[in-house]
This record gives sequence, C-alpha cells and structure tokens, in this order.
Amino acid sequence: MDFHYEYITTSDALREAVDHLRGASVIGVDTEGDSLYSYQEKVSLIQISGGERHFIIDPLLLETVQPLGLLLEERSILKIFHGADYDLVSLKRDFGFNIGPIFDTTLAARALGIREFSLQNLIVRYFQLTLSKTHQKSNWSIRPLPKDQLDYAAQDTAYLIPLYTLLKKEIEEKGRMDQIEEECRLLEAITWSGKSFEPDDYLRIKGARALPPSAQKVLRELAVVRDQLAKKRNRPPFKVISNDDLLKMAKESPRSEEDLKRLFPRETAPVFRNPPLWLNAVSKGLTTTDPLPKIERNGEAPLTPDQEKLLTRLKEWRNKQAEQEGIEPAMVITSGVLREIAKRTPKSAGALREVASLREWQIRRYGEPLLKEISTPPKPSRKD
Repeated sequence: MDFHYEYITTSDALREAVDHLRGASVIGVDTEGDSLYSYQEKVSLIQISGGERHFIIDPLLLETVQPLGLLLEERSILKIFHGADYDLVSLKRDFGFNIGPIFDTTLAARALGIREFSLQNLIVRYFQLTLSKTHQKSNWSIRPLPKDQLDYAAQDTAYLIPLYTLLKKEIEEKGRMDQIEEECRLLEAITWSGKSFEPDDYLRIKGARALPPSAQKVLRELAVVRDQLAKKRNRPPFKVISNDDLLKMAKESPRSEEDLKRLFPRETAPVFRNPPLWLNAVSKGLTTTDPLPKIERNGEAPLTPDQEKLLTRLKEWRNKQAEQEGIEPAMVITSGVLREIAKRTPKSAGALREVASLREWQIRRYGEPLLKEISTPPKPSRKD
C-alpha cells in the first residue's frame, strides 16, 4: 500500500489536520516515545490516519497539541490502536487526553486465536506485506528526524483502519464483539501509575529480595546513585548501569578500585566512569543504620486444600475450553481470576459478579460451566 503522509509541525497545519479528521468516523492512532533514551520518557510523535490521509504530529516542535484533545475524546469517532495500553497511558500522562471509544487490534487478534499478533505479523497475514523493523528502537526525540524514521512511523497507522475492518468482521462472525467492546471500555480507564524514584525502589530489582539485609542496604545506596546519574545525564537508569551489575556490587561489596577491577575485568565497564561514587555508595550501605523497608506480603490467606483442588479443576476446564476455541487459556479466564473464584466459591451468577476481575462477557459465556465445575464434588483421593 503506497501512501503519502503529512508531517505536522505548525499550529495552522495541526488545526487543518484536526478539522479533516473530525469528519472521519474511524481513525488509527499510534505514538512513538523515547523511553530507551530519556530519564523520563515522553511522547515524541503522534501518528493518526483517517479520511484517506495520514498525519505525523510532532509534539516536540509544536507549541501545543491540545487541539487533538477534542478529537481523541469525541465519542462519535472510533480510535483504532494496536496494543492500546501503552499509547493510552502515554497520551494521558503527557497531555491529559481521555481517549475513547477505542478498538484494540491486539485484543481482537488474540480473541480470534492468532498467536503471532504483532502489528508486523498481522500485516503479513492480512495484506501479504512485510514492514520494516529497522527503527523499532530508534531515538524518537532527536530533531530533525531523518526521513526514513518518519516513513517508518507513518506505516504504523496506515494499515490500522483496513486491519480493523477485517478483524471486526471475523470477531462478529465468532460472536465475540461483546468481549472486545467490554475489554476496550476498561482500557479507556487505564492511567499512568509511575512515580518519582524513592530509595526503597531498589526492591523492584529482580533478585533484590533474596539478598541478605547487609547486601540490600548496599543495593539501596547503589540504586540511589544510579538514579542520580540517570537524572543528571537524562538517560534511562538501565543505560547508566545494569541491574545485574548493581546486584554484583551489592553481593561482593567492593572496598577499593582494585576490588572493582577484579569484579569488573572489562576496563570499559560503566563503574569506571566514576569509581569513587560507587565505592562511597558501597561504604554508606555497609555502615548505614537506616532500617530496610518492611516487605509487604500479599496479605491473602493461602487456599485451603479443597480450594486448591477446585482451582486445579477450574484450570483443567479452562485449558480444555481454550483448546476447543483455539485461543490462549488466558483469553478464556486468567489463572489469577480462577484463583479468586476458587477462593470465593460462588454458587450463583450474582455471586460470580462479585469476583471483581471477572468480566460480564465471561459470565455470559462461561458462567454456567463455571458454576457446574464449582458444584461438582471433587473425586475422592486414592489411599495407598
């Protein structure tokens, strides 16, 4: 599919683009961010296709993109996304946009049992075209943007509307439109849950909780230094130094540059940009009297033996159902929701509705077989 796109960098061009798009009933939307290159990621491009035109809107060059707000919030215009959660969160975080209604082509593809549901794979499947992946990890905040990056960005929405048309037809044929509509309504409410770095965020590092207390204190100080450097350099923390290297230092607690060299034989290791900074952090961690945070437990009581048996039966039912429908088990009901059902052991459709994470479409489609499984007495265990 050949197409021409318009790169929007002025207020007048943005107003004209918005006026044109407001005449469309369906638009495709995507964003590009700079999470791989900045301390605090930001939306760097907004791509929108609709009414036979394709726009790349540049929020880094425009004084404001607020004229897009009314367009994206207009309920008479359906917005098509692929993997909507990231884009919705980003647009809400940076600009306060509350976007809806939406149709997520990722959810639609998974509900149809399509296992390879990336946008590139779907375009190959439906249009026999292969899109370039060259700029998947490019820096979208550089200016001016090279033409090949703009070309790449434009293709992400150029195919969304025809893809939506094909997926919607298949979804309707399978009787799953209620599922997609409910899931997409829930996606509209998604919000950014990020917050500023705090020292106790070291616990987010995989493997941190398994360290002894003394090493955890060192890791906490190392994480503080990494965040300070990341903020100063405007880089993602993982590009300052990796989690693995932080864990290695926390475990070994090097006291000198010689210790660092033994720990990191490669002379270009990130710690050697400023060894005293890291060594001071280690020293502070070893001597601090500040207590470690109390690790919050789930707070949920473990399942009883009978509930465990019910959960096993529910998973067996779910997996068979998924196989019959040709979809992933999680697209029937997730294991987490099944666990909640096993714990509550609901005996009626009304009681099923009290399971907070269970969708209405799931109750309509699977309520009866769920209640049947719950009411079926477990098979007696064989005694040796």
